[in-house]
Amino acid sequence: MGKKDIVIGIPSYNEEATIIHVMSMVAMGLQEFYPEYKSMIVVADGGSTDRTVRLANSFRVDSNIEKKVVKAPRNRGKGATIKKIMHVSESVKASMLAIVDSDLLSIKPSWVDYLLRPIAFGHADFTVSRYLRDKHDGGITKLLTYPMVTMLWGEEVRQPMGGEVGMSSELVRRCLEQPLFPDDFGIDTFLTTVALANDMRVHGGILDAKFHESTSKYVEPKKHLLGMFNQVTKALFELMIYYEKKWKKCTPLPFHHAKRPRKLDKYKGPLPTPVTLSRDALWKAGYEILDGKRRLLKEICGDDYDRLLETMRERSHLDGDMWAEIVIRAAAAYKRNPDDKIIELLGGIWLGRYATFVESTEKMNLNVAELDVHKQMLYFLNKRDLLMHIY
Repeated sequence: MGKKDIVIGIPSYNEEATIIHVMSMVAMGLQEFYPEYKSMIVVADGGSTDRTVRLANSFRVDSNIEKKVVKAPRNRGKGATIKKIMHVSESVKASMLAIVDSDLLSIKPSWVDYLLRPIAFGHADFTVSRYLRDKHDGGITKLLTYPMVTMLWGEEVRQPMGGEVGMSSELVRRCLEQPLFPDDFGIDTFLTTVALANDMRVHGGILDAKFHESTSKYVEPKKHLLGMFNQVTKALFELMIYYEKKWKKCTPLPFHHAKRPRKLDKYKGPLPTPVTLSRDALWKAGYEILDGKRRLLKEICGDDYDRLLETMRERSHLDGDMWAEIVIRAAAAYKRNPDDKIIELLGGIWLGRYATFVESTEKMNLNVAELDVHKQMLYFLNKRDLLMHIY
């Protein structure tokens, strides 16, 4: 294969409808912005049963770009496919690696340049994506990972689960050395955390509106959302334990330094497709989880136990302050006893918080709804002393 300057990795699993489009946009981006670089496109498939692999193999690239379709561990998850891509990147001694999801409908050739340019110019080791997303999309990011990462590391990374990232070879090496490398959806939070924990330079910006197929699965929260929440939360809590000494030494982000969201008054481009969510389905699934774990719920929530249970039962209002405290107490409880039941319980509560967020922002535009996301992060910042005390 020979040494490469750039590897673009595309983790895939049953994405026959979009894989060719994504590969085309990546190839066009490499030709337009990096024609003098030795580049490789790597599709790592996690066991597709449709035509994804066949289509990827049939895709033709220009002679100055190499293509490789590899098999990742079957049905292990997104993290396992990205790990396979990283090993390929290391084997060809690539100085830069970018990852893009295989279900993207809105990807453009310019995304390749956005992800790689800060690394190519030596300004960053890790580029994270910032998308214009529907106000009800990304409930795990908005209510959990964004506020938690900001609170822990003192650096505001608005979308630590963006999916599209760029990495230096040094960050790739650090990630592969990390013993907690997750096989599943915890991978995006893992990459962000490893970069921050190793004091690497993080660069962020905006990649337009994001259109991807996964938003169509929100109508069945118990089937499609809870599994992802549990995987992400487990990765987050495990990394908190592993890097405890480091994040405890971080300077907390001062309230007045927390960036107030900028308005989109000047933006006239396409708006993201609205996400369809059922508040009743969120509340129902959440209460069913809590109802079977009342003893554990009482251990974690303490004095808030009765109020929380009534809130979930009556489907009233689970506010951001209560949610922030419950997450922190759950993280501390998981450190004492790393039981997956704690994470499953937190997932039920998150569904109630998500339902509340959806209801409270129902009549808001994107600008105003983003202020609610910002406020949720501030609730977490305000609880950092509690975390330091009980963790």
